[in-house]
Order: sequence, then C-alpha cells, then structure tokens
Amino acid sequence: MKDLCIIYHKDNKSLTKKLVAKLESDGITCWVAPRDFKQEEKESLTHTLENSKILLLIIDKNSARSKEQMDALEIALDHQLEIIPFVVEKIESSLYSENFFYTYSWVDAYEDSFDDAYEVLIDAYEDLSGEKKGSKKKQTKKGANQPKDSKTIIYVIAAILLVVIGYFIYDSYSESEQNEILVGQWHLSDYHDNLRRTPQDSVDFIMRVIPTIKQNALLIFNEDHTFERRGFTPEPQIGKWTLNDEGTQLYLEPHGATASTDKLNIQNLTENSFTIVVDEVMPDSSRVNTRLTFTK
Repeated sequence: MKDLCIIYHKDNKSLTKKLVAKLESDGITCWVAPRDFKQEEKESLTHTLENSKILLLIIDKNSARSKEQMDALEIALDHQLEIIPFVVEKIESSLYSENFFYTYSWVDAYEDSFDDAYEVLIDAYEDLSGEKKGSKKKQTKKGANQPKDSKTIIYVIAAILLVVIGYFIYDSYSESEQNEILVGQWHLSDYHDNLRRTPQDSVDFIMRVIPTIKQNALLIFNEDHTFERRGFTPEPQIGKWTLNDEGTQLYLEPHGATASTDKLNIQNLTENSFTIVVDEVMPDSSRVNTRLTFTK
C-alpha cells in the first residue's frame, strides 16, 4: 500500500517526475507510470489503485479525452478512494458538464509557482490522510542536534503550557462565551461531500460551482440571536438562532409559516472558524456526509 497513485497525461511527464521526486523526498510514497505500473492497461491500473490511499490526478485540457485518466477516476470512485485534483492548466467550464469527486481538496497549480502549489498539495494530502509526514520530517531534522538537557527543559515547558492552555480552553467554553464567539459574519471557506458522481460529470463542479458557492455563501449571527443566511436559497433567509450548552448543535429557525427549524451539528468552534456537518440518508439508503467550513 502506497500513499499516492499519480495519473497524468504525457504532456505533463516532466512536471510529474519533479513532483514525485519532491513527494518521495518528504516521505510520501508514490505509484507512478511507467516506473511502477502501466496506466494504459486497466488491469494494472486497477491493481495499483487498490493498493493506494489517494489518487492524485494531474488535470489539464487533455484530461477529458484521456482514457487513462477517466479509467482511473472511475476506479477510484468505485473503490471510494480520496481524490486530489492537481490542476496544471486553466480549464474552460464547458470541458466537463457537472459534478465529480468525493472530496474537493484540489490544487490550482496553474496560478502558483511549483513550490506554492506543492505546499497546497501537502496540506490537502495531510488533511485527507491524517498524516504529517512532510512536517514530521522537517521537525525531526530541526531538532536532531539539540542537547539532551535542552530537550528535557523543552518537554517540561511544553507540558506546563499544555496544562495552562487546556485550563483556558475549558474555562472559555462556557455557553455565553460560545454564543459570543458565534456572533459575526462567516464566509464559506471549504466544502466536502461524498456524493457519488460519474467520471464525466466533472471538473466544472470544482472549477465553477464550488467557487460560486464560496463567493455567495454567508452566515450572519447577531447578538440578539437573529441570523441571516445568504447564498443557500434564491432569497436571503432571516430568523432566530440558538446554540446548545456544549456548542455542538446549532438551531436555525427561519421566519415564515412553512419554514422548519434546521438542526445543524457543528465542530471545532473557535473565534475564527467552525465546521457544519450534515449526515443524510438518501432514498437509495446510502449516506451522504457534507462538511462546510466557515471562517470570519
């Protein structure tokens, strides 16, 4: 089992070689063709993806016509693999039609330098895998030559800081202070779901739909417990909001005779961000999990 399976068009061979060298130097293992498998052979591609944690798909204008990339995407979706689209060329919204990808940790590599795009890729990898291989390596190297006594002192100070920080976190999370934290304007900064989408149905979602959602979505919480919600319905919604004592459930009661109260699960509420988690059962009995992260 390796961390990444990298699928690319032949026009991006040089970039892919550079990317693989950098990833593997940071301790992230990679499958890449033709070194490790034959991406044009579906059996070889399937076997490789079955032994991968994440598909890294190098996307350009040729992706829509690339049988290897469409096969890889279809196999990854069937096996519910996480997918990172690494977009190396600006793509017209008409290139594909509608929605694809289990996750949306894509990298807009065409606008940034290689180093900047690589840092975004590492962030996406660490977010999806839960591993900190690159960061851990750097930290180990930085601290390798510290004297033993210095390390002991650092550990003691760190332990004291953890106790102090823990106390203040516990003390600050009273109901009233959580309510105060929630007051303000919140913009959508990240979106993930696990909706099943066909391979052909599309880069357009990540290139056009998600940026549009981020641009328009806004939650406003006022001190008098009124709220305004924009970008989720054709017209803005207003109503009353309440937060439970633990700060884990948010209730939104829009005005209107036919409006119903929304009960939203929230995670990681801080002064600067929080995440709404929606878990729904679809008519076919499948479960859809959607995560929306907001920041001030």
